[in-house]
Amino acid sequence: MSGINPIDLLPPSLKNHQFGGPGDIGSPEHRSLWLCGIEYGESENENGTDDEIENYTVALQWRNWTYNRNAFKLIASIEGKKVEDALSYAEQKKIFESSTVGYFQTNLFPVECRTLGTWTEDAKIRTGFPDKRAYADYIRSICFENMHKQLQAKKPRLFLGVGITHVGDFSQVVFGEQVELERHDFEIGGHKKTVFLRQGEIPFAVVSHLSSPSGLNSNEALETAGHLIRNMMRK
Repeated sequence: MSGINPIDLLPPSLKNHQFGGPGDIGSPEHRSLWLCGIEYGESENENGTDDEIENYTVALQWRNWTYNRNAFKLIASIEGKKVEDALSYAEQKKIFESSTVGYFQTNLFPVECRTLGTWTEDAKIRTGFPDKRAYADYIRSICFENMHKQLQAKKPRLFLGVGITHVGDFSQVVFGEQVELERHDFEIGGHKKTVFLRQGEIPFAVVSHLSSPSGLNSNEALETAGHLIRNMMRK
């Protein structure tokens, strides 16, 4: 066993991890808006028909997940629409559905977990990592470079990261290094919200979480963040 590289013992889903997920990943000729979270959540039973589940329909997303509902509202604001019209806009564009054009939903880390601190026995068995820190360090050190190359090849029209605690990780996969970002803080109802922005060939934004009590959890907060991002993209 001493001559075996431990990396060779990992499942292919980790060794070859790149950005993946529902929607249209895009290309330089037909660029997509990328919504990138930190990791996949462990979903409860999906409330939907077989067709809705297979096609990841907007109706299914809206009905089941606060994260997706608020993502639709934020995207609507970025696209110059009212957050109150988010559902109809998402249905029109089929956002993140299997047949959509121009919208892609993905995550940094591939293993689904109930919370950011969760690392179950099943996750240990499936990945071969005894703890979450070792797993995350592996993804950062081995996979982020390939993810960066993939992203640069696809040229999203906006990279929209969700979760400001991981702004450094988002920066690494987009730019290949840590870069200076514009920080914008605003208050809604006495609660501070933060958006990080950077102009460039691939416009970059990172926002507070979309389904946590301290995140972008109101129409006003989502609209404000959307306007900041839209204004950055139009400069």
